[in-house]
Amino acid sequence: MNKTDNKSSVTPSVNGQIELLRFLFCMSVLFFHAEKYLLGEPDRLGSFTPYFFVHGAIGVEFFFVCSGFFMARSLKKDLARDPGRDIGDASVSFFLHKVRSIAPVHVVFFILAFISLVISRGMELKMILKSAVESVPAFLLIQMLGFKGFSPNHFSWYLSVMLFSMFVIYPFARKFYSVFVKVIAPSAGLFILGFLFLKYGSLTGVMVKTGIFYKSMLRGFAEILIGMAAYEIAEWAAHKDPARKVRIIITIANFATLILLGIYIMHTLSAKYEFFAVPASVFLLITAYSRLGVLNRFADNKVCVYLGKLSLPVYMAQNTALNIISIYKEDLSFVLNTVLFAVCVFAMAWAFSTLTKRS
Repeated sequence: MNKTDNKSSVTPSVNGQIELLRFLFCMSVLFFHAEKYLLGEPDRLGSFTPYFFVHGAIGVEFFFVCSGFFMARSLKKDLARDPGRDIGDASVSFFLHKVRSIAPVHVVFFILAFISLVISRGMELKMILKSAVESVPAFLLIQMLGFKGFSPNHFSWYLSVMLFSMFVIYPFARKFYSVFVKVIAPSAGLFILGFLFLKYGSLTGVMVKTGIFYKSMLRGFAEILIGMAAYEIAEWAAHKDPARKVRIIITIANFATLILLGIYIMHTLSAKYEFFAVPASVFLLITAYSRLGVLNRFADNKVCVYLGKLSLPVYMAQNTALNIISIYKEDLSFVLNTVLFAVCVFAMAWAFSTLTKRS
């Protein structure tokens, strides 16, 4: 099968392998939250002791890299379609498009998380009103800019970081696209990641402060930049037509990367190895987008695409599920709590996906 045939099973805008990766990394985050909130974190890191998804949070690295990757693709298309457009107008238009795309899932699960938190904590009216007022920054997704208050759906921090990192990056990338994605983005991304490694020795830690920023803001900003650079590499690779032997080697490398990530996620190794999740995400994304391996033949189907589209609702539903489970979690085992947590999350995500699709 030649490369053209290999790409003909799906539309150019849909890549089943990438959607499947989205789902797998989303599951990593989901089970990390089960470990953190239902099992409890280990006493220390630095050994090779098996532990349930102790490093599952690195799934977010893939999502940030992916955000930068597809931002660069969108930007390049916009430049080809309307190169003379005012940069300010184009930046605002891009930002509003991103806001509209995530607003439904954010608003729905923000409200559900707030209601479930009120019920699980047995809040009185005075506390409910106070919490509602203090949750305005989180509702507007500006909490990661420093407007710390009450955040009923804490996991929306990812959306806050993603949105405002993109908003800052977009105008510069549009003005100087080639030099930005090929020189500035990878250099600045590596510089920021190096700073985080030197100062903290880890990527995770959402609300950790570093100067005037939260650590996670720098984390997301750097990985979005890295993702933009990865897109240009993927575009170059997509025009290659390697021999079958090379495709098989790349496919084996894909599996090896996922296995090594899985081993790290499931063991109490040092947090400094979180940084390897960034190049791993880049490699997986480039090879999936450019279809250099053979996995796309099996992943380009409606099931994988659906699972990928379900990833954001699954992520956003987790806080509500944890609030519901917190009412009786002490009476159940960790295994049963985790099963109920996953079932609750997927039920809400499926309901949201079904209802919004019909509407």
